[in-house]
Amino acid sequence: MEVRVDKKEPLQAFFAPHHIGVIGASNKEGKMGNLFVRRLLARFPGKISLVHPKDPKIMGVPTYPDINAIPETLDLVIPLIPQEQLLALLRTCQRGKVKFLLAIPSGFGEVPGVGKPLEMELIRLAKERDIRVVGPNSMGMLNCSYGLNASMVPEQPPGGAGFSCITQSGGYGMAIYMYAQNHQLQMAKICDLGNTSDVQVHELLHYFRNDSDTQIVGLFLESVPDKEAFLVQAKALAAQKPLIFTKLGRTKAGGRASFAHLGLVPDWLGTQEMNGANKIIQAQTGLEMLHIAKALSWQPLPRGRKVGIITGSGGVGTELADFCVEHGLEVSEFSPQLQEALRSYLPSYASVSNPVDLTPIWWEFPKVYPPLIQTIFSSNEVDLLIVTIIDVATTIQDLMYAVIEANSHPQRNILSAKPLYIYWASPYDQLKNMRILEESRIPCYQSTLETARVAAAICNYAMPKAEEGI
Repeated sequence: MEVRVDKKEPLQAFFAPHHIGVIGASNKEGKMGNLFVRRLLARFPGKISLVHPKDPKIMGVPTYPDINAIPETLDLVIPLIPQEQLLALLRTCQRGKVKFLLAIPSGFGEVPGVGKPLEMELIRLAKERDIRVVGPNSMGMLNCSYGLNASMVPEQPPGGAGFSCITQSGGYGMAIYMYAQNHQLQMAKICDLGNTSDVQVHELLHYFRNDSDTQIVGLFLESVPDKEAFLVQAKALAAQKPLIFTKLGRTKAGGRASFAHLGLVPDWLGTQEMNGANKIIQAQTGLEMLHIAKALSWQPLPRGRKVGIITGSGGVGTELADFCVEHGLEVSEFSPQLQEALRSYLPSYASVSNPVDLTPIWWEFPKVYPPLIQTIFSSNEVDLLIVTIIDVATTIQDLMYAVIEANSHPQRNILSAKPLYIYWASPYDQLKNMRILEESRIPCYQSTLETARVAAAICNYAMPKAEEGI
C-alpha cells in the first residue's frame, strides 16, 4: 500500500513507516520478538529489517548483526529487549539512523527511585541522535487501515476510516481490540504512549486532526505533562471531529495507582477550560468511551433531546425512561394522533403513550416492530429512538432482520435521519443475534443505564451547553 509521507507532519513516519527495524527478533515461539515479527509479516506493506547477533534468519527473513549494519534509514525501530539493553542500543546507534523509537520495554519512570533517571537518560540519548521516542512502557501502536500491527495485540481489529484512540494503558489497548473485534467497530489507529516521556498527547491530537482516516478520537489518559499544549490541541480537534475523553486518576487513590503505573502524577487542574461549547465528550469509563464511539460511528446525530422508547417490558421501559430523563433527555407523552397511529398495530391493552409497551406478544414482534419504528421516526415528536430486545425476543432471528429493514427503509432517506439504539438483554448463546444487528451498524448495549448515558452524551455533543465542563 502506497502511503504519502507529508514532510510537514513527522508523525506520518511513525504511523505509516516505510521501513521498520525490529531489535530482539526471535525464532522462538512465544517470545515477544517472535510475536511482533509475525504480526508485522502478516500485513505490513513496507520493508522490515531484523536484528539478531547470531541467527542469520528469523522466520525466513535475513538478519543484521546490529542496527548500524542496516544500510538504510529506519522510520521506526521497535526494541524488544530489556531496559538496560535499550540504553546500550541507543549509545551505539548512529545519529540520523532512526526517526522514531517505539519503546516497548518497562523498567523506567514507573519504577520508584532509579526509574526516572534511567528514563531521562533514554530521552537524552535519543535526542542526541535525533530520535523521537514513543513510550517507554508501551503496548505499542496499530495503524489498522495501513496493515500495521506494531503491538502486543494478537490481531488487528477491523481497519479503515473510523475511530482512533490514544491511551497510556496497555491493558486498555487490549480492551479496545477486544471490543472492536466483538462489535465489528472499525478502527483507524491505536497508540499507547506509555510513560509519555517524549512524544506527547498534543502531538498525536494535532496529527489526528489532519488525518483523513481518523473520524472520531478517544483519549484514555492518566496524565498530560504539557497541559497547555494539550488544551490547545484538544480544543482545535474537537472543533472538527468528535473527541471522547476518559480522565483517570481523578481521586487520591487513583492518582496513587497512576503514579505506580506511569511514574506521572495526575494533575487535571485547568482542564475544566474544555467545556461543552468545545464539544468534548466526557466518558466516565473506558467502556463508555467505546460505546459512544460505536454510536457516533454508525448512526446519525440527533437534532434534539426527544427520545422515543419501544419495549416489550413495562418495567424495562420505565427504567429506561427514568435514566433518560435523569441524564437530561426528554421522554414526552406522544400526541393523540401519534398514539392512534401506533395503536393500529398493537392489541388494545398495549400502551402507546411513550414508552410504547408492546406487552409480550413475541410471536408478533417481527411484524409489528417495523411499522412502529417507521411511524415514530416519521413523526416530529422524537429525535432518537431506543428499542429494547430482551428475553424471548432475542431468540427470534427474523426480528433482527425486521429491525434492520425498518432502519434502512427508503422512507428514512426522505425523513431527517434519526439515530436508533438497542437495549439488548439475552443469554450468552443469543449474542449471535445481537451481532446481526451490529453488523448492520445498529449499536446494541447490554445495560439500560449504558444505553441512556450514550444517548445523553451524544445529544450533549450535538447540542452542547456552554456551561457544561469536563
